[in-house]
Amino acid sequence: MASVQSPSSSPLRLFVDKERNKVVVGEASGDFIDALLSFLTLPLGTIIRLRSAEIGCISNLYRSVQNFNTQVFWNGICKKMLLCPRNPCEKHCQKLRFSVDDTEPTKYLMCGSCRPYGWASFFAGASCSCGKLIDQEVKLPEEEDNNLKGDGVFVRGESIYLIFDDLTVLQTSTRNTIHQLIQLGYTDFTKLTEISPKVGLNQIMDLLNRALISTSSLTDVFLGREAGGSMSSFTPLLASQNVSGSGPSFNLQITVSKSKNKILYAEAKEDFTDFLFSFLSMPLGSTLKLLDGNINIGSMHNLYKSVKGLNPSWFGRYRSKRRPFSPLLDLKVAYQNGCKNQPLDVHEEECPRRTDYSSQVFEPRCANGSGQAVGFVKRPSLFAVMDDLQVTPLTSTSSISFLQKLHVPFNDLEEYKVTIHKTEALNLLGASLTSKAALTNGLSYLVKKQEEEAST
Repeated sequence: MASVQSPSSSPLRLFVDKERNKVVVGEASGDFIDALLSFLTLPLGTIIRLRSAEIGCISNLYRSVQNFNTQVFWNGICKKMLLCPRNPCEKHCQKLRFSVDDTEPTKYLMCGSCRPYGWASFFAGASCSCGKLIDQEVKLPEEEDNNLKGDGVFVRGESIYLIFDDLTVLQTSTRNTIHQLIQLGYTDFTKLTEISPKVGLNQIMDLLNRALISTSSLTDVFLGREAGGSMSSFTPLLASQNVSGSGPSFNLQITVSKSKNKILYAEAKEDFTDFLFSFLSMPLGSTLKLLDGNINIGSMHNLYKSVKGLNPSWFGRYRSKRRPFSPLLDLKVAYQNGCKNQPLDVHEEECPRRTDYSSQVFEPRCANGSGQAVGFVKRPSLFAVMDDLQVTPLTSTSSISFLQKLHVPFNDLEEYKVTIHKTEALNLLGASLTSKAALTNGLSYLVKKQEEEAST
């Protein structure tokens, strides 16, 4: 997704405590804040693709999809949409001054032989019912944009914003400035030195990388301070916390190492595997909303909280009387990129189809392209999901070879049957982003509960 403009710099003033080698506060333009807030729109799979460093163990999910033979999926489109998921705010991000998302823009394609009444597709590589490729691009009508140039994208472009080292963003005001500086231990500006660093796409990319693991992103990028370890954490939910939701559930068989007191792997059918893979197409902002304060991901949760705290009058061009809130507070999965059968309240964007004539839209998540969305992988299938979310298709893999690679005596293994409801699904999502043992950290309390029940 290319940026509309590619300027070399953006206004940013930083006030630095030289003794501590730390950015204390800054003032930034709407363009700069828009770029940071666009991080929330990025699907997790896109973030993994753009970054070289690991993110929890969700990176293993991404690599598993990469390594799978295309035959595991209904078609190559399903594999590609997980590796290069689309941004639900694609049109918004195309108007950014700095856009880090390089995903190929969505195109509306039709079958040249059957047009205008044949099949259409939003993905290259789909075949029409006549057997020919759907490969002729048709331009979709542009949405009317009545906002004045300079109104910004996610925030008002002509305004100045306060930004702090942990990427907390506030409306600029003397009250906010004084209050925050006192909270940080400063009674005036005498200990602070002003700098005006160059800001371009490279610096925005560096901020994305640091914001995922650090609570001092501005210092790390603009003062070149040596990077520390990951500052991410997640507090698992318990079933007793009564998470609302009555969506689908999954039955899993998990295998535990008694000596290591950890879950080694789960044997899962296609529905659960689809659900795990759907993490890759979920926007970061959606995950922060779902986990609602139970997760800290570097500085990213501060960006999300900042959007929630901004006065709606400071939102950008997509604020209206009909929708007075920011789209960042209600992010959905891009059209045809999601998992229908899942226990989380994650919805897809509506079909952005043409209105001047009707045509069948190719559905890649099913056997023949003409049915209802089923999932990403073929049915029936069986998979082994390791504790660190490495996934192996057991349907086409020797079970003996799989067990040999575990290097664990059979008498050390204990099997349990568990059910994944919304609480467990949230735990898996949170643990996948913050740990290397998602199954153990997300589901071990279910094992403990069964052990306690068996001993009474």
